[in-house]
Amino acid sequence: MDQPWLSKYIPAGCLQLSSTNKSSLLSDDIGSQLPSHDWLFLGRDDHDVIPRFQSVPTEHLAPLLASPTLAPFALIFRAQWIQLQLRHHTVRVYLLPHDVDRMSIDRQGHRLLKQLGLLLKQLDYSPAAWDGAKLCKASELNAYRNIDDRMSLLERFNHFPSPDPKVDHATNASAKAIIRDALNSKILGIRTTLIPIQRKSVAEMLRRELAPKCVVDPRLMKRIDQNGNLWYSDFAKGEILREPRYYDDVRGGLLCEEMGLGKTLMCLSVICATKGMPTTAPEPYTVLSPKREKRACLMDMAAAAVNRHSVPWRQHPNIPDMCVEALEKNKNRAFYRLEPALNTLIQPRRGKRSGASRSQYGREIQLTSSNLVIVPNNLVRQWQKEIKKHTEGLSTCVLEDLKAEIPVTSILKTYDIILFSKSRFEKIVRDRDNDQGYEISILQGLRFKRCIIDEGHGLGNGSRQWKTDFLVLLDALEIDVRWVVTGTPTKGLYSVSVPLEMSLVGRKHDAGGKGASQESNGVSETAHDLSKEHSNRVGDDEALDIQERDDLLRIGNIAAKFLKARPWSNTKQEVGDTPADWNVYVLQPKHSKKSSGSIHCLETTLKSLMVRHRLSDVEAALPPVEARNVILEGSYQDKLALNLFAMMIIFNSVQSQRTDMDYFFHPRQRSALLQLVSNLKQASFFGGVFYSDQEIDDAMKRAEEFLESKKVPISDTDMALLADAIAFGDVAFKNDLKDISNRYHTLPLYLEHFPGGFNRAKAWSLADQNPQDGEPLCTDAGLIQALQRFLNPVIDSPNSLQLMMDSGAIDRQGVAEKTRMLTVAGYFEEEETASPTLAGSTAVGSDHHTIAQSLKASSQVDRDPVEVDNTAPSFGDIEIAPALADTQIVSTVSAKLTYLIDSIIKYQNDEKIIVFFENDNIAYYLAQVLEILQVQHLIYTRQGLSAQRRGQYIQTFLENDNFRVCLMDLSQAAFGLDMRTASRIYFLTPVLNPQIEQQAIGRARRLTQPKPIKVETLVLKGSIEELIVERREAIPQAEHRKIKSILDDKPIHDWILNARILPMPENLPDIEQTARLETPQLVFGRGFGREVHPDEGLVITSPESKRKGKGKSASSSLRLETEDTENVNAHHSESTLSSGTKRSYASMFGGGVTRSRPDGPTPRESGPATKKQKKTARVAFAE
Repeated sequence: MDQPWLSKYIPAGCLQLSSTNKSSLLSDDIGSQLPSHDWLFLGRDDHDVIPRFQSVPTEHLAPLLASPTLAPFALIFRAQWIQLQLRHHTVRVYLLPHDVDRMSIDRQGHRLLKQLGLLLKQLDYSPAAWDGAKLCKASELNAYRNIDDRMSLLERFNHFPSPDPKVDHATNASAKAIIRDALNSKILGIRTTLIPIQRKSVAEMLRRELAPKCVVDPRLMKRIDQNGNLWYSDFAKGEILREPRYYDDVRGGLLCEEMGLGKTLMCLSVICATKGMPTTAPEPYTVLSPKREKRACLMDMAAAAVNRHSVPWRQHPNIPDMCVEALEKNKNRAFYRLEPALNTLIQPRRGKRSGASRSQYGREIQLTSSNLVIVPNNLVRQWQKEIKKHTEGLSTCVLEDLKAEIPVTSILKTYDIILFSKSRFEKIVRDRDNDQGYEISILQGLRFKRCIIDEGHGLGNGSRQWKTDFLVLLDALEIDVRWVVTGTPTKGLYSVSVPLEMSLVGRKHDAGGKGASQESNGVSETAHDLSKEHSNRVGDDEALDIQERDDLLRIGNIAAKFLKARPWSNTKQEVGDTPADWNVYVLQPKHSKKSSGSIHCLETTLKSLMVRHRLSDVEAALPPVEARNVILEGSYQDKLALNLFAMMIIFNSVQSQRTDMDYFFHPRQRSALLQLVSNLKQASFFGGVFYSDQEIDDAMKRAEEFLESKKVPISDTDMALLADAIAFGDVAFKNDLKDISNRYHTLPLYLEHFPGGFNRAKAWSLADQNPQDGEPLCTDAGLIQALQRFLNPVIDSPNSLQLMMDSGAIDRQGVAEKTRMLTVAGYFEEEETASPTLAGSTAVGSDHHTIAQSLKASSQVDRDPVEVDNTAPSFGDIEIAPALADTQIVSTVSAKLTYLIDSIIKYQNDEKIIVFFENDNIAYYLAQVLEILQVQHLIYTRQGLSAQRRGQYIQTFLENDNFRVCLMDLSQAAFGLDMRTASRIYFLTPVLNPQIEQQAIGRARRLTQPKPIKVETLVLKGSIEELIVERREAIPQAEHRKIKSILDDKPIHDWILNARILPMPENLPDIEQTARLETPQLVFGRGFGREVHPDEGLVITSPESKRKGKGKSASSSLRLETEDTENVNAHHSESTLSSGTKRSYASMFGGGVTRSRPDGPTPRESGPATKKQKKTARVAFAE
């Protein structure tokens, strides 16, 4: 039966009156008095349009409204917000929209809105319930929210539909042409042909900028009523609308494409596609032209009109110079002025803070087509290189250095790209706070076409109310379009791809890197299977919910504070709108008790913000990754080092009774325990430097005294542990090779065929016993480097070499070098801060190289790069003296170092290699050997390198084929570095968090990488690393967010707590305690012992200067005054971490010149170490 008055109501859903609840006021008597087949309305005293025969009798109305089901909604019923219809125990609910009858019915009242919101959550919206045929259970009434809790936020992120922009999405002819050109990769100014994925992403970005859609308020959920008509509800606010509320879609967003897909190129393509298109004034402002003192000529008036209407005249190359000059005149500029009277959308602020906002009014804002690009310091050079490589015709202003001056407004607005380093941009804020606000006033005078923040995920940190100085400055600028570029918008949102726990071809486990490998999981079918498998492993729902909440809050901060996305950026001062609480609408109930967001709102919002291809669409475009864990059998010395840590832990645990304050695992010893764990991880590469004979002896004596005294009762198990540890300590104490490692603070190597035989070798041997004829020589990388330098002048002169041998010069040089080593070691023993000593005279251990490096780093200052001549002499015609030709390295005490040497030498000619390290000392040992073997390499580390120097290293690795290896600190791998020339990656220690590992692999896995990426993680058998690999596969990603240290994972913590002595063979000769190389490496090869300038081979000129023809200045030699650090460091400064062949560690930190060999015909013998002296270094430049 039709009711005309009912047409303005929405037939929404049903409620069920309780038929079993004894407290219900709806008695059987009432039910028996009502018609059994008719739907009856509940009438109101002021509502007489309902016929009496169609309404519930008046005497039954009060009991019905007092029933537990209807009582919570009695107020909104009496306020005419809803209409009710009853049959049996089913109540139909009709809703009055808020955009209907607003003049006659008051729609205000917080209590009423709250009741309406509660009602929306309890209704059963099913047609079956409306017909009275079926009543849903209370647990099923959430159907209105379309909840699908089975899919995590991470899975949603990886399954967003790929962008599919169409030319017809734009209505403007110019916008259509620009989008069409992007889809066809015909963008003027872009040299590179875009692949289909890039084309679609660029076209979608342009569509959002040029043809933004009007989108329904995401807070509104679209519903279909029982008559099939659309209606909208905001269940959190308690608002119902017949017609939706619209917002303009955000102009910009988050470009979060997969690592390696060319996000920089995408941004450059967007810039080139809209090059020369000026901005327009935002509503409600009007574009103005300067007032003229007299009537202007026709050309000036036309030029002013062109600028005022934002005509893209720069896109027309054939405009006469006279017209261009008129268009660029300041008097013909286009601008708008911030006026409070014009902005009727914002209510004026009251109170003391209003003056601050009024100070912005009256400012003149000029329209420009300039793009503001802000990137991390270490990516400035990469952006310059990408601009040079992919584009033509773009004018770029680079502001990288803190001292770089910002051009005046009239010049700044002529640039297409204004490229800021993040630190230079932040300096503007600091200068403003110091009353030096000139630079910010320059930027505030322009309306920029767009602002692009590369690696901008950090914008999401903090709370909604708090803003960093970086964001405060961005808020002060006028920007038309805003983009955040990042592969991982938050820590928890990343690609469920390689290597979650497997690669695209399966993660392999290879014992020792030899023989056949066994695939652990086979081939992954699709990215969907990967994410599903990952989701199935998530066991800790609470941890996952916390992670998702944090991720969503960070995205909300970016959306509101930087992107200014509506309605999330709404403020209380805006007229006709209300603030939207991200925590209420987007966060789900599982994330917070105050949250009541729907999946619809979550997905709609994220899709409106992000431009990203689905993984299944991009995997084919990226090179495959073959990842494997290489399980290495440790050398005797590796096992000895690990057992020493186990011994100290056992001594400490038993003697402290696992409770005392000096127990390693006591809460107050957290820092000591963290240092112990760090050293334990380092010892899996090389741990011989830890624990001197004195420390071992002291710990053993204390343990023996503890056992003999029997003052403290201990269990039989602890007694056996202590006895085994003491027995092992005696073995370690008597081990000569271990003593050499600690006494000289070095990693021993073994040589065969020393020049001049065993008589010459003893002067260069670290062992106390002289080597016998035919026995390998125990030495180290520093001594080998010194020997290479010393013999370099006689490389091709057998007679001179023999003369040096006969005169004893080689012997004396060897003695001098060893004396210097001991002096250095003794110096650090005196100067170092003692490592903590706890129960049982146990220490955590220390590696003195850390101190050495920090001293050298602190003594350097960043210097401007020196232009050098990179043309090299040829060594092809040099014949090496026979006595030098067969000297070779045959083994090292580190199984990992041996494996790396074999691998790097094997693959370096065909592939570039990245080696990721977590500990500087490990990089130190590896770099020393690479120096000896003439493998040119770079070290990209966290500390000591300026941003400029880092940029030079990356550019050099990409462009200079002589540099085959890059040693990179794993902590730097999360930045958007492009290392596409590398196709082989080594992790020196397993990474617990697979996301960090994936970020590191992403440095090389790029679109432009033609080779498969081969990844090997080195794992020492029997060490903590095996457990780390196991736990990495077992820990859900949500748990990784809570793990700040590997100690936070209980199984790892317990493994260290319950350390045991590994079984070891007995009575092995020293050489058998090492790991032999598969292929012995010659020591005296081409170019050995040659000193180079720290900048030799580096690409030190910027792409911009290259474009302008400013090349490197060639020079045959330089004479530089430099003050050495104390000569007690000389041995280390000549053999430490390098950035290329024979590059000193000091040079890695941005300065210094290495010492050259003397100019005389024979080498100069080194005397004992002396204190500080000033010297002049002559450096001959030759490659």
